[in-house]
Amino acid sequence: MAPPRRGPSLDYDSHRDRYYIRDYDDAGKRIKVRLGHGAADRPAAQKAFALYVLEKERVEAEKARVAPDAEDPANQDPRLVSIPTCLAYYLQRQREGSSNATLAAYHAEHLLRFWGARMLSQIKGQTCRDYVAARTAERWIPPGGKGPGRPISEQTAGRELQTLGAAVGLWHREFTLTSRPVITLPEKGKAHPDWLTEAEYGRLLRVVQCWRWVASDLATREPVWERAPENPFVAHWRASVGEAYVEDDHLERFLEIGFYTGTRSGAILDLRWQRHRVDGHVDIPGLTIHRAGPEAPVSRKRQPRCRIHDRLLPRLIEWRKADAARTVTDGEGRPGPITHVVHERGVPIQRVDKAFGRAALLAGLDRRDIDGVMRIGNPDPADDMGLPTPHILRHTRATLMLQAGLAPREVGEYLGMSTKMVEEVYGHHHVEYQTRAAAA
Repeated sequence: MAPPRRGPSLDYDSHRDRYYIRDYDDAGKRIKVRLGHGAADRPAAQKAFALYVLEKERVEAEKARVAPDAEDPANQDPRLVSIPTCLAYYLQRQREGSSNATLAAYHAEHLLRFWGARMLSQIKGQTCRDYVAARTAERWIPPGGKGPGRPISEQTAGRELQTLGAAVGLWHREFTLTSRPVITLPEKGKAHPDWLTEAEYGRLLRVVQCWRWVASDLATREPVWERAPENPFVAHWRASVGEAYVEDDHLERFLEIGFYTGTRSGAILDLRWQRHRVDGHVDIPGLTIHRAGPEAPVSRKRQPRCRIHDRLLPRLIEWRKADAARTVTDGEGRPGPITHVVHERGVPIQRVDKAFGRAALLAGLDRRDIDGVMRIGNPDPADDMGLPTPHILRHTRATLMLQAGLAPREVGEYLGMSTKMVEEVYGHHHVEYQTRAAAA
């Protein structure tokens, strides 16, 4: 049996005193590329290995590149254009200038399992419905997860079909199909975004600030907190990193920025203290948060700048002062300033989902305050909303702004949503902004 495919590696042959590159060809057969460098020439061997890797990546990229001939009439006939070719061309264009390339590639992986042997002409209402039926019969299990997982929703299948539709649209714009296939999407489900009350957010913030919920007042039912060296949240964190643990406030910063600005998780984690071409930055003198840089990749997710909330401003000033007094070393041991607003010991963070979930459980967010409904643990799993994720902070800010009487247009401009989305997703649940209309 052929050895498993993996990338090239630099190895040393002690018998010949020569470095060589171990790699695998397209058939999975192991190959050796001998280098004329011995143990005394390790830097030269590493440089040769780096050049080998770069050249291999260039060749593979050329092989993977889809370059249809614009003059070929076959590219205009949906009966002669395969769906895999159309998707590959779309993904190639996404990689060249869009921040949605990763999501599009994930959708394409599932689309090809069903559409892989079909042509564009076979995209019809029935085949789209068949795709939705096939996808909803599958279950999603998170990486490393156990158990049966949860069923794929019609909305997930619909988003994947939207990617297919975008691919067909791009092909049509480039080559002008004689007849453009129409993607049939499943009916939209009713919007029911979960959100946090200010009391729920207060509990969540206290947990990450190392307070412990020890009891509840019998008369008011309010939580009784005590300050502790660590709570179960911090204990789990300390155990996971061992000796590398250092007290840090990265999750507290994430929560405060998310709660007061409604900014998406990725944009919060990318926020910098100084102006950047791609990432967003915090402009304290200008009282503005720039959610993305001027050269950020084009995305469907709008990231408009927003004014810093009055309650968030003093926290940002405090954090900026603390970070300015510290330095962090790079991979080569050189000291430098802390660049990101949310960081762990000076290092930028990629995700906070797991830590957020642990904190939500300790804050008692498995039950909603507004109606007493259980978010998780219902007798029928279909009734579960799921434990809050970081995105709930965005839903919370939209809801609280509407409850404060702001018009949907203002809410949309602040959060980067269309007015239609604000009205459809949040407006019919929270009609406080219609108070003046009801009293007219």
